[in-house]
Amino acid sequence: MPDTLQSMSDKKAGKLVRLPKAHRIEQLLNVALELFIAHGYQGTSMEDIASAAGVTRPIVYNHFGSKDGIYLACLRRARTDLDGQLAHAGNFSRLEDRLRAGVSGYFNFVEQNRLSWRLLFAGGVAVAGPAAEEAARLRFSTVDGIAQLFAGVTRNNDRTALLAYAHALSGAGEQLAKWWLTQPQLPKEVVVELMVQLMWQGLQAQAAES
Repeated sequence: MPDTLQSMSDKKAGKLVRLPKAHRIEQLLNVALELFIAHGYQGTSMEDIASAAGVTRPIVYNHFGSKDGIYLACLRRARTDLDGQLAHAGNFSRLEDRLRAGVSGYFNFVEQNRLSWRLLFAGGVAVAGPAAEEAARLRFSTVDGIAQLFAGVTRNNDRTALLAYAHALSGAGEQLAKWWLTQPQLPKEVVVELMVQLMWQGLQAQAAES
């Protein structure tokens, strides 16, 4: 069932604006993401989210259950978007092509989903307990997906080796993106090429077609 959003202008006009559930959830996630980035996890309350979205706290609790719930929902959405960008690399049969497509997809995500990237990588949101454990699990899930992209196109398909490659690529991408965001004059394509060159030096000997 759709819930009700009543903005200040609508209140004055005596009107009620109704949003479908999916639209309401998306709105609340967008609002929460901005607040978590701006004020941190500890500095953001459910009341803050409700007020910024123009709804009551019960509506936010009804959809997400708790602040951990809405934070993890933001995190899962960001991870899904990132993983979707990386997954396109699986369409290629050569390791170098998968590497290039994966790096390009990652920096597309950085460019198009700046707040989501900050939520995932920039350290601006500090959480503890079960939420932190779930955040770590989601991060390792992404790394596992990168390892799967290496499977079948490298000489060494040992699970440990594939995960090592994936962690190295993930860590390099995170640090390079942090630097790139301080260099607004640098085109994305240049950064992608720099990272591909760097990583290919280490991976080339492992290419199955070498």
